[in-house]
Amino acid sequence: MNSLHVRTGLAAFALGVLAAVAVPAGPVAADTPLSTPGTPVATQVTTTSISLSWAASSGRVANYTVQIIDGSLVPWHDLATTTATSFTQSGLSPDTVYEYRVIANPVVGSGYAVSSPSGYIAVTTAPLPDSTPPTTPGTPVAYSVSTIAVTLNFAPSTDNNRVAGYVAQVLVNDVWTDTATNNITTIYLRNLTPNTSYTVAVVAFDPNGNRSPRSNPITFTTRQLQPQPTCKAQLVTFYQGYLLTVTVENMTASTTLTNWAITFTLPAAHTPSYPFNSTLTRNGDHATLTPAVYIATIGPGGTANVGFNATYPAGSPLPSGFQLNGAIACA
Repeated sequence: MNSLHVRTGLAAFALGVLAAVAVPAGPVAADTPLSTPGTPVATQVTTTSISLSWAASSGRVANYTVQIIDGSLVPWHDLATTTATSFTQSGLSPDTVYEYRVIANPVVGSGYAVSSPSGYIAVTTAPLPDSTPPTTPGTPVAYSVSTIAVTLNFAPSTDNNRVAGYVAQVLVNDVWTDTATNNITTIYLRNLTPNTSYTVAVVAFDPNGNRSPRSNPITFTTRQLQPQPTCKAQLVTFYQGYLLTVTVENMTASTTLTNWAITFTLPAAHTPSYPFNSTLTRNGDHATLTPAVYIATIGPGGTANVGFNATYPAGSPLPSGFQLNGAIACA
């Protein structure tokens, strides 16, 4: 073989090697996440144990990681790994809340990735036996009475274990009927009838369902319906300053108040500060209070408050001429 043929062969071999090296590799396909497991459900609860089950993920699942929040400062953390779609945790404390969720883990090399966490469930272990009821709650006081709702506040009960919550009862045809509940000393009654008298009382209960004696009752009357929304302005003055509060009420039967604002005269010499639930804009002596987004819509029976603090020079007139949407004068 002559030298020309050798050089030609070597050159061809080198080009082949270079061509092989120069060809870029295609993108590596990302693993497909396993489907999210079903939210766990509690199948059995005792004073010291909780049994859970959940719907399986689809795909090649190796096992499931059960995670928990158990009152420690650590957020979600691993509790156990299981190949089953169920798990029982024991050694728990009675009458204690535990939160659980589940994550599916794939078979290694299966082309699947870890799933998203399932929804979570909060489970309270059963309380120890107890037959002592809570003490009697304080007499409720009715606040924020509207055409269709009222807020009840009352002094708390005590219990040898703990008070789990309170039930508001309404006297209907001489029978006390449970109507609403809460785990704090405030209960909201809804879906009431306008211009109607109600007699209500409060009962406390503990984790075992033992109920306290009924509190002293109170009677209140819901507000009458109004043909249109209304507003009122209150000025509380102090040395060269004041607090302005404007209350907007919608005691109509079916009107929903949206995109509302309060306009009024605010002398340019006044210096407002700390607006609450609103934004204050000014143009000379003309001012507008625009409600925050969370109270910009007021449904039937609803109420909202806006306002601010301000200082003003001696002899300057106070704000005046309050109007709702430039059409309804505020009292």
